[in-house]
Amino acid sequence: MTKFRNRQMSIKTSSTHQNTSVGVLAACRVACRACVVCLCLIGLTLSLACCSDAENLPLAGTPTEPMAARSISWSIQQVAIPNTRALVDDDVLRQACTPNVYGDYESIGIWGQYTTAEDGLARTNSVFNAEPLIYVAKAEYTNPYNDWNYLSETRLWVTNSQYDFRACYPQALMTSLMTQMEPTIMQGGPINTSELQEDMLVAATHVDIQTEMPSGPIPLNMEHIFAALRFKVRAADGYTPPSGEGITSCWLQNKGTATNLFSPSGYLVHTGNVNPEITWYTYESSSAPMYKWEHTGLPIATENILYTSNAGAAGKEYTQNDGWILVVPQQVLGGTLQFCYTMNSAGSYVFSVDIPAIKYEYGKRYTYILEINGASVDLKLTIADWNRLDSVHDIIM
Repeated sequence: MTKFRNRQMSIKTSSTHQNTSVGVLAACRVACRACVVCLCLIGLTLSLACCSDAENLPLAGTPTEPMAARSISWSIQQVAIPNTRALVDDDVLRQACTPNVYGDYESIGIWGQYTTAEDGLARTNSVFNAEPLIYVAKAEYTNPYNDWNYLSETRLWVTNSQYDFRACYPQALMTSLMTQMEPTIMQGGPINTSELQEDMLVAATHVDIQTEMPSGPIPLNMEHIFAALRFKVRAADGYTPPSGEGITSCWLQNKGTATNLFSPSGYLVHTGNVNPEITWYTYESSSAPMYKWEHTGLPIATENILYTSNAGAAGKEYTQNDGWILVVPQQVLGGTLQFCYTMNSAGSYVFSVDIPAIKYEYGKRYTYILEINGASVDLKLTIADWNRLDSVHDIIM
């Protein structure tokens, strides 16, 4: 509370007007006391009013809490850790979103809104609109839990509100591909994985703020929008390939006349905040070779991973993910999709292996192992969640 101090007033008078001056002095003292009482009452009233307002503040927490503790803060969770440094994982994401010496960086885009009831009516307010989230310390009102920060004005939680958030990475690329980006939905395309092999992630969450703010940062559970395929090749046990034998090219190719063949392109729809869902709609399947890659001859005498290097003229765009090919999640019918390849010893002759019926799901990794035994081939499949190094299960075909 503001303190008021009573100061003595000195009035100089002559002896002739001593009685008058005493009267005036007494009157002044009475007036001064009245003024002090009045000011004290005003101060008390203001203090009570401030206390009353503080109890009704829309911000969570108490006025004595640090401002940073009441700010909307984030943590990045559940980003996959595959057995490679090429695909996006926690470390790669932090490094990409950390400004370099030139001030360049990737970012996670954030969209957010909150809905609150006012006079019995639900009102929705925007809180983030394509806000870049990067990994850097912030000087004022920083994230008190980690260095994931947005650099614009700090937003504070509003009590008695329902929050919806949506995020994507990398922000610039996904913004260019999407036609609608809002806190409750993100959709767009087509995205053609024959031309674009960039790992992309999305997240969404719902936060119910009643009388208390969250006890920690809000986790963004980033999910990969694609499925990832990898092809390994090796000689079968007991088979000794000719000297220098290797794979000179490989690709995927549809066969048959089915209308719902494998497609490298699709439309993405990301909906829901309490239980977010990724839905894909495939677009324009093709009978032409897909993901074609060439090499001078990747040896099969020992196990090697296809799509990891490019010594030939085609397929360089498919080597950036350490052998992983990113594909649109979809159902593949049996007998409609083939893995095709050529070898040093057979020239231009094309070998093909049917890929059995399977459903490629987003956020999962599929490793095919081709065991070559002369003219025959055995195909094995390992399926794993993207954020697990061990396999979910193995399938021998």
